[in-house]
Amino acid sequence: MISAELAKKINIVCLLAAMAAVLILPLSKQVWYDETVSMLCSKGFSHDSPTLFANTTTVSSATLAQMNTLENVYKATILDNGNSFVYNVKLHYFTMLFGNSLGVYMLFSKLCAIAALLAFTWLCRMVFKDSIFTAVAIILFAADLTFIGMSHEIRAYELATCFVTLAAVFFYKFMYEDERPLYLFLLGIFSVGAVLSHFLSVYVILVFLGYLVVRKKAGLFKPKNLAAIAIPVALVGIYLWFAFVGLQYMSHENEKFHAKAAVMPFSAMHVLYRSMAMGAIDFKAVFPAFGEKKVAVVVSFLLVIGLYISALKGASTKEEKKNLNLLAILGISGTVFLAALCLKSQHYTAMYNRYHSFCIPFASLFIAYALYLLFRSDRMNKVIKAGAMAVFMVPCCGLFMLAAKKRSTNVEYNHITVAQEIVRDHVDKIELPTWDDAFLLQSVLPNGYKIDYVLNVSSRYFTLYKAGTAVQVPLIRKN
Repeated sequence: MISAELAKKINIVCLLAAMAAVLILPLSKQVWYDETVSMLCSKGFSHDSPTLFANTTTVSSATLAQMNTLENVYKATILDNGNSFVYNVKLHYFTMLFGNSLGVYMLFSKLCAIAALLAFTWLCRMVFKDSIFTAVAIILFAADLTFIGMSHEIRAYELATCFVTLAAVFFYKFMYEDERPLYLFLLGIFSVGAVLSHFLSVYVILVFLGYLVVRKKAGLFKPKNLAAIAIPVALVGIYLWFAFVGLQYMSHENEKFHAKAAVMPFSAMHVLYRSMAMGAIDFKAVFPAFGEKKVAVVVSFLLVIGLYISALKGASTKEEKKNLNLLAILGISGTVFLAALCLKSQHYTAMYNRYHSFCIPFASLFIAYALYLLFRSDRMNKVIKAGAMAVFMVPCCGLFMLAAKKRSTNVEYNHITVAQEIVRDHVDKIELPTWDDAFLLQSVLPNGYKIDYVLNVSSRYFTLYKAGTAVQVPLIRKN
């Protein structure tokens, strides 16, 4: 057996290695449409902003810089769809402090991912104490391709994951340590942070709420606890009230999806199959990631179920069984919720791996906890224990290593490259096809850089005026 002192050191080494991986990867980076939306919103630009300059053909960078205010960030977020408000505000101030380079935009997500790792380690220590299985959980979480992929996405997923994990910490404290109103208040505040960072994180929050109502019904409705819950609930209510315009826009977009779904084939069995595949990957039975054949999906799902049953048999107390069941529910919550959304809407737009981000910490912890119970049991021989560890750890880490070697080469936007050329060659005027291109360039140019944007709707090029010459660069913009 590994001593507690050695386990602590191994846990720290694994945590540091995971943090290093977050900081180093990816080896190359290209932005895509959703990321440009985040960048624009954080600078106060919305999809309605071009109408402000409908009657002019020339706008200075100083004019666009005046739009970079908290008020406009709020308005842009609301007009987008009301989602990711907390993330957009934080990114707004982060880039004001540290600049607008692609590295800075990515760094904010990376810091959120590191914060999520630290919160996850805190949660693991509450579950495992000084066990080596904290390191196992960290490896499973950090090696998850969705987690590591979102750690450099200029999107709200990692911030919401961090908040959800912190909410889980105080959920566990309230459930298992002490029913202090402070813990309930912090659970509520971090839950609000998660939901206002990304609406879809609500599926985890609903599990917290349901579990509290079932397990703590008597104590939950004490006056002090109700007061602790009231503030977070009020915050969400106030935001949703003012975000009504954005929610209407989201509803309008959903109607478009419904219209498309009406003329496109839809299969409930395909939703079930895809959900099983993504759920298995969340729980680190990653074989469907190498090729989504039905046999691989079914076998992977059965492996998770087999580990769950074995862990239940290995649990020595009712609390351990309840803990295992809770982690299983939290881990599968994203799969169930997103499948339900698809079935209700009759289209596949909820079938994205990134939407599972918020349940991945709990799916990873579930596998580590199940292995912990299995290894501690005297009912299983060493071969079965080692085999179970290998089946979940080796393919997961192997998939991570394969993905880490890949480089992103698909360029969907070349605005960042053009901005670098502008700064390098001291360009003070540029022609471009749309004001949206000007907004995106403004979002990645250094704060205070002076340049005039000239609209030329007939062109498909960036025309850079430098050293008395005009240089044309083909526009790359995939919407």
